[in-house]
Amino acid sequence: MKKFVLVGAIVASVFSVSAQTTAGKYFSGPDAGKAFQLGSEKSSQVVLDMVKAYNSNDAAKDLALYSPEMQKETGEFSNKWHAYAKTLNNVPQAILPIKVAGSTNEIVLLQSIETREMIDGSKEKMNLFEIFEVNKDGKISNFNQYAKIPSTNEFGKTSGGKFITADPKNEVNGRAFQFSNRGEIEAMEKFNKAYNAMDVTTVLTFFAEKVKITDFDGNKLELTKKDLSQMMDGYTSLDWKFTSIIPIKIAYTDPVSGVFVTSTEKRVSKDGSVWNKSLVEIFQFDLNGKISGIDQYSQGRK
Repeated sequence: MKKFVLVGAIVASVFSVSAQTTAGKYFSGPDAGKAFQLGSEKSSQVVLDMVKAYNSNDAAKDLALYSPEMQKETGEFSNKWHAYAKTLNNVPQAILPIKVAGSTNEIVLLQSIETREMIDGSKEKMNLFEIFEVNKDGKISNFNQYAKIPSTNEFGKTSGGKFITADPKNEVNGRAFQFSNRGEIEAMEKFNKAYNAMDVTTVLTFFAEKVKITDFDGNKLELTKKDLSQMMDGYTSLDWKFTSIIPIKIAYTDPVSGVFVTSTEKRVSKDGSVWNKSLVEIFQFDLNGKISGIDQYSQGRK
């Protein structure tokens, strides 16, 4: 019965022993300080009709239940979503219409379980809590969605994989990875642009004062910014092209992250020789968001 706790709590607040007609409070915006009261079954039915249209996987039927403004805002996404989906099955578990006292619009709270199968074979199951605003014309004029992702999902989880240490007693051994989001992708893209322009001054801004590097031949180096300032001296051109950037960190650790980058790179030396490789590199971003370590792997390209 845990899945009904949230809705049950709202119902309990509305139907108290004293049979009060309002409860709760808005804390911000033009309705700040106002209480909630029960909405209408009409608004509940609008949302349930939308669920039926959504489950039919017909974008036009789905969008028809939304206001013109929402159709304009979400139409492109909705069309792409339904085209990508093979089957959609949203099963309501509980629904509750409420409204702010004095408002013409109503709010419908929907708790549901949704299973999705996409045309490429991907499958997922979501535990959803959704908040719909239904206007006076009986159209959905706003929408927010909150999801809990089951651990059995094929994709979409916020953590996964496993970090394995040489010492099985290490406290982080066996922990999952999480995506990191401290600006690593933007930093790598700017680094890439400056590198290809052979703008060494800008390139150096992305590095910590000292950088530990394991190069393509397994050599371990510790370089300063002064050392790195000479990295482009022997070349007439550099062409480094990314194919993927994946920033991750170990779960339940500090924000230090590792950014996996796959790429191709062509370097033309001043003596006319050409270095042309496919690369896998791991860039470590320290607590200050600077590159403090690089591990490099390569294979030749024709």
